[in-house]
Amino acid sequence: MKLQSLLLPQTGICTEEKMYFRRQGTIDFTWDKNYLGFFRDSSISFDTYFNGCSAEKWFKYTKIKKISIFLHVRGQFRITLMRKEKSLDGAMTKFLHEETFGEQDKEGTYSFPFESESNNGMFCFQLLCLSENGFLYDGWYEGEVAPENIRPVKIALDICTFKREVFVTKNVRELYDSFLNNPVSEMKDSLEIFISDNAQTLNQDDVVLCDKIHVFLNRNTGGAGGFTRGMIEIMKRREKDHITHVLVMDDDVIINPDSVYRTFVILSLLKDQYQDAFVGGAMLRLDKQYIQTEAGARWNKGYLISHKSGLSLLETEACLYNEFEEKTEFNAWWYCAFPASVISESNLPLPIFIRGDDVEYGLRNLKNLILMNGICVWHEPFENKYASSMYYYIFRNRLIDNSIHNLKYKRKHFLRDLKQQVKREIVFYRYKNADLLMDGVNDFYNGIDWLMTQNGEDLHKSIMGRGYKLQDINDLSVPFSYPAYEQACRMPEPKRRTRAWRKFTANGLMLPCKKKADNEMPVVAPTFTARPVNFYRVQKALNYDYCSRKAFVTQKSIKETIRLMYKLWKIEVKSRWKYKKTVKRYYRRGGELMQLSFWEKYLDL
Repeated sequence: MKLQSLLLPQTGICTEEKMYFRRQGTIDFTWDKNYLGFFRDSSISFDTYFNGCSAEKWFKYTKIKKISIFLHVRGQFRITLMRKEKSLDGAMTKFLHEETFGEQDKEGTYSFPFESESNNGMFCFQLLCLSENGFLYDGWYEGEVAPENIRPVKIALDICTFKREVFVTKNVRELYDSFLNNPVSEMKDSLEIFISDNAQTLNQDDVVLCDKIHVFLNRNTGGAGGFTRGMIEIMKRREKDHITHVLVMDDDVIINPDSVYRTFVILSLLKDQYQDAFVGGAMLRLDKQYIQTEAGARWNKGYLISHKSGLSLLETEACLYNEFEEKTEFNAWWYCAFPASVISESNLPLPIFIRGDDVEYGLRNLKNLILMNGICVWHEPFENKYASSMYYYIFRNRLIDNSIHNLKYKRKHFLRDLKQQVKREIVFYRYKNADLLMDGVNDFYNGIDWLMTQNGEDLHKSIMGRGYKLQDINDLSVPFSYPAYEQACRMPEPKRRTRAWRKFTANGLMLPCKKKADNEMPVVAPTFTARPVNFYRVQKALNYDYCSRKAFVTQKSIKETIRLMYKLWKIEVKSRWKYKKTVKRYYRRGGELMQLSFWEKYLDL
């Protein structure tokens, strides 16, 4: 069975060449071609993120017995088969086989098995041209497996969208062309697409290209409500359409269809002991497509640990590091596949609108997570998506997730974390954010009955209205200066003695302001990566969002500081008698939020 195809850089998806191959000598390739042209003595290595083969995981999780590489070429070549794995000293290479094949001006398809005593790490190969010129037209890794060991798999793709028409339309078209409308695709009858349109703005003519694509108009109940609506619709069709797995995927990602194909093959070949496994996709940055943001994660009571974050996938050693498995508790829903049997009338996600629904569902259901090089999506970095509303959900949903799973998030640790974040927002004069943090905590204390009776859409609108709104920089009272923004980003941290003084004076809140006049060099701070040093003894600051090129202004207010510190003190007092009681109630009654009967009422179905 074909495990994965050799991929080439492609405009509209990814053009980072070293994620696909590494060339030595003169190679003819441009993004509009679907082949590689060689000249004599030129060579290409495929020890890369997309075109190496994660042998260790293929053999661990699936029933394949042998892996071979198939190449469709024209010309004479020498192939060198290798196995690579990461060691403490870097990348270790084991040469497995070398062979000359093909003839000048003749075209053919050739196969070469990987024979290795160990399957650790990655199988890969190098191709050297021996003729005057040569061409590589196609290639794929194939796994030897008995026909009776191939299970029938049908994937239901669950997408929740809110005004992301460009991404959704593009991705659906890619999947339609690659699978649903491709008569030679193994997945032609093994994929259905379910889209929950929370904004009810999607033009169905653009996405409903066949009867295997379904769009459902949904209330704006956030990602949690949208994905759950998809799951409910999938449940209705599960037996009739023989759906075996669900793949949840964000609406604002770029995907290579081959990731879905590789997921399909893994699920088709799983060993019996891994039939309940989840298959996760890594998140890569949309702006720097070679940087990995996360490949699996641990919730860690809310002190999130993103595995393998920041790796440059241009480097072979980083790809080999990806082959190592680490303890994971969930895979985010930018791309996550799991058995359809996981979904039931009593096992649906929580109605927490956004941020944490995927975490909780993973904590509840995930046992084994399979991650593999080449299965990924490109997603805008979170630091490029500033929204004050997120501050409301940060602690509210952390507390709900921890309580339902009885994760022993102690009151003193919660209060320490809350104080730290509230004071940080006060130092940045972002008083609305501090309010939202504490409003979320107070709503957690309102209890599970309050959550069940809330209209999630109306609540979110209210939260949006309470936060900062990014505005055009020409409409603000503080002028925007890009040099001032760069200076703020690069400003060095103060020395230890200065930091101690700033801490003693609450970062200058207790001191007169140095910068008051708007016609002085303006104070500009980044929204996400701001630091206390940017606001020291400043009267006003423009908080600049680099991605949207918009901003909002915050201003020092002793009155607001006192009000918020009093509000924080009241939460601390309330927590002494209410924290444990509320945690216990969520733990005892959390299952009520997971019921189909609840969700049908919540979604007005």
